[in-house]
Amino acid sequence: MTAPATRPAAPSPIIPAVLIGASSVSILSTDLYTPSLPHLPGYFGTDAETVQLTLILNLLGYALGQLIYGPLSERFGRRPIMIGGMGAAVIFSLVCAVAWTIEALIVARTLQGLVVCAEAVIALAVIRDLYKGPAGARILAIFGMAIAVAPAIGPVIGGYVHVWIGWRANFYLITVLALFVTVLVWCFLPETTTPDRQALKPRRFWGDYADLIMHRGYMCYTLATGAVMGALFVFISQGPFLYIDRLGVRTENYGFFQAIIVAAFFFGSLFANRYVQRIGIERLLHWGLVFILAGGLMLPATLMLGWESTVPITSAISVYAFALGLFFASAPMRALEEAPGGGGSAAALLGATQMAGAAA
Repeated sequence: MTAPATRPAAPSPIIPAVLIGASSVSILSTDLYTPSLPHLPGYFGTDAETVQLTLILNLLGYALGQLIYGPLSERFGRRPIMIGGMGAAVIFSLVCAVAWTIEALIVARTLQGLVVCAEAVIALAVIRDLYKGPAGARILAIFGMAIAVAPAIGPVIGGYVHVWIGWRANFYLITVLALFVTVLVWCFLPETTTPDRQALKPRRFWGDYADLIMHRGYMCYTLATGAVMGALFVFISQGPFLYIDRLGVRTENYGFFQAIIVAAFFFGSLFANRYVQRIGIERLLHWGLVFILAGGLMLPATLMLGWESTVPITSAISVYAFALGLFFASAPMRALEEAPGGGGSAAALLGATQMAGAAA
């Protein structure tokens, strides 16, 4: 592995682009195959609950892996950990594509989540290294808008790939994309921190996490991100079964409904990017939480009123998704600003909490 580059004096615009590419592949690895979920029980001769483990354990691996990559990025630097994680994602995505039983697919998906999550830690840590205050919030908003494209188009592409070629082709596609991003990271991502030789010593490793857990301000924002991600993934995990099996949406069309929801997140991020300088991070977070509550209440209200159809359900989730654009442009930055110690461990625990909420 080549020696890490020196930290740039002024952040290059290509750095967010590389991080966006890596994040997009990471997100696609989670949801590209979701239109195939209702069809996998018949393919493997199992039940829906077992098939859902391919998503749940992937998210759990995604959460746990981040706790390791944070300290590793403090010890060895951001760049080599990102390269290693994305390179391993190539391997395990290919294993998913050739899985011969549901058990093999579950194991491969768990390992895929365990390695592809390196991006989640490194991206946040690099942003923290290079950008501060409102500038950091603006970068996070741009970051959120850009990576919103991945979950929007992922199920659309995945649905058509499933119908035309089969569910395995989605994992072959992830393999190719992960390989491409690994090359981009190798060529264009510089090192943004100074490696700390003490970072992996047991006292320091556990001490950093203990300090973060005991820090009231950091944990307030961090636990909030886990809660809102948990609520979102309740929908993501059940959405394909709800729309395809219960509401009769065709497999290749399911992705369009998710694209509407992700578009709402995109516009929330766009709003945050435009107005964070004017209204401030705290007010942006406040309004994000207000709309999260509103969207969360709208969904059970539609069901209580007997409006069980695609339009009211999609509308309620879209309000929630718009609020997430405001929330994720502000809460992660506030958490990282509050965090004591190194940014790698703080980003790791933040990301792990988000994905643990999603898995739960």
